[in-house]
Amino acid sequence: MKVREIMTRPVMVVHTDTPVQEAAAMLTAHNITSMPVLDDDDQVVGIVSEADLIRERMPRHENDNTDHGVPAHLVSQVMTDTVVCLPDSADTADAAELMLNYDVRAVPIVSGSRLQGIVSRRDLLRSLVRDDDAIAAEVRSRLDYYAGRHGRWSVEVDDGVVTVGGRFEDEAERQVVSVLARTVSGVSSVHTDRHHHHVTTS
Repeated sequence: MKVREIMTRPVMVVHTDTPVQEAAAMLTAHNITSMPVLDDDDQVVGIVSEADLIRERMPRHENDNTDHGVPAHLVSQVMTDTVVCLPDSADTADAAELMLNYDVRAVPIVSGSRLQGIVSRRDLLRSLVRDDDAIAAEVRSRLDYYAGRHGRWSVEVDDGVVTVGGRFEDEAERQVVSVLARTVSGVSSVHTDRHHHHVTTS
């Protein structure tokens, strides 16, 4: 799966000269934890998070000579300026690896140098837990292809558990259908009814 399929867009962004208080208000209003920071040319130059802003509100220690004890007013003074971006053609696995390696909660997605979207840990988790309807549609498609016609078996999915209903020619066919259904991403288990046509011989 590509990051462009799960990224959030449009992206809430701030600029280097955005006031810290305004950035904090935006995070709160939109219920997000971080935002990309753009420069005057709309290039991604950093990322600012709740942690950055909260840290800024804490009282400074006497031995902290940052800005000589003067509270920061602009995002550029509190943002994390080592930001890792991914092209929109990257896979979600690449985003997961970046988040783990760099301990970041969100990765801006770019096309060339232009910001296209952002992928958060929440987006990644949501992509792993597939919607039951999407799973059912894919299982039906694979079974229809195998059967050579539409609707030979009924498919129901509940929280990743697939139930395939209908008749099977024999135990071997039932096993094939079960294996086919299990190959679909998001399927946790497969149940099939055990009815099959009885072949009588004279």
